Amino acid sequence: MREPNRRHFLHDTAKLAAAIAALPAGYARGASPDDSTEPADSSKPSANETLRVAVIGVNGRGMDHVDGFCKLKNVTVAAICDVDPKAGARAQHTVEKLAPGSAPKYVQDLRRLLDDKSIDAVSIATPNHWHALAAIWAIQAGKDVYVEKPVSHNVSEGRRIVEAARKYDKIVQTGTQCRTQKGIQDAIAFLRSGKLGQVYMAKGLCYKPRGSIGHQADCPAPEGVDYNIWLGPAPERPFNPNRFHYNWHWNWDYGNGDLGNQGIHQMDLARWGIDKHELPKSVQSAGGRFGYKDDGETPNTLTTTFEFDDCELQFEVRGLVTNDELKVKIGDVFYGTEGILAITSYQNWQTYFPSKVKGKVNELEPGPSGGGGGDHYANFVQAVRARDRKILNADIEEGHLSSAYCHLGNIAYRLGRKLHVNPTTETFVNDSEADAYLTRPYRKPFVVPEKV
Repeated sequence: MREPNRRHFLHDTAKLAAAIAALPAGYARGASPDDSTEPADSSKPSANETLRVAVIGVNGRGMDHVDGFCKLKNVTVAAICDVDPKAGARAQHTVEKLAPGSAPKYVQDLRRLLDDKSIDAVSIATPNHWHALAAIWAIQAGKDVYVEKPVSHNVSEGRRIVEAARKYDKIVQTGTQCRTQKGIQDAIAFLRSGKLGQVYMAKGLCYKPRGSIGHQADCPAPEGVDYNIWLGPAPERPFNPNRFHYNWHWNWDYGNGDLGNQGIHQMDLARWGIDKHELPKSVQSAGGRFGYKDDGETPNTLTTTFEFDDCELQFEVRGLVTNDELKVKIGDVFYGTEGILAITSYQNWQTYFPSKVKGKVNELEPGPSGGGGGDHYANFVQAVRARDRKILNADIEEGHLSSAYCHLGNIAYRLGRKLHVNPTTETFVNDSEADAYLTRPYRKPFVVPEKV
């Protein structure tokens, strides 16, 4: 297991102790919630028994989790957790409609949820700054975990989740559902077949319209919302609607811009397509928040390049009016010495090859194509029941690496220069300024441990 150099992180022993102290009552470092001297029970329901899932964060993407798990056989959404009781109530009502007779309990503080030994797995769809800590706490409480993309808010956090999953032998799935779509799996198989020749470049496209969020003044948090829990690991600051529901994506304290929002899906497929299983040797980014002035901090226009010895990965975020590329606006394009493959949606792909017609050799003609879906939640449940992480289509290690690529691109943008990476240590090369962005100062007691 790779262990980044300790001198590059900001946490000390006291902060680690604070993180342990902040765990839900009754467990620490993997102990059972009811008996800290006994290891957490790793057994899970068989295929004929009910798997009890709790969904954490239900104001947005979490409602898809609710819907997905409710539709699976012998799976019940047993609990809903959200800092906003109104969002929690809506999710409870949805569960009762989808699964008549079900009545999931509502919990506002996820630490209290993790005390519940009857919960087998948690599904996390909080804002990004909570993903890692919620996942690690859940793993240490003996739960299997489905965690949304990006799995981390910074590079170090992702590696900590991987270490926790391996240490406590838990099943941890990343919410990059494209990996379960048959069409995408077939596209990757075509890339591996060699029919495109040598793939020398992958390009991820996130051309998703993003308008101005305007300006809003600080104000009291909505009635009933536990804003302290919502802030969690992030710095203390007043409540602002433009840093709350969804618009948190465009603030560095909580989100990672569209590179780490929509873009993480396409980044994951780009890395998968060129078959890279470690960080790149360098990264550089340029862009800005163009076209309007608002409360957002992250770029709406960004070009990032990752270098390898045998190819490169380009990524573009375009949030303003733009054209498509090969009929793709949100997808990936892979360039080979013999042809091109474009992933045109979450499920579909199309190839292009140079025309064989005399006089048209510079024109492209469509080649093989395909499509087809899949169920990412079912894949997670299958792996949980089998106690086999190899069944997962998006194991946490894959989620960590793809998330880290997004973080590296944002770091290069924020520093405004090319950065050289040590893939083995997952740090930068002789660059303490850049290394400082690999983690963050944590607000006690919500501290992601430097070492699990």
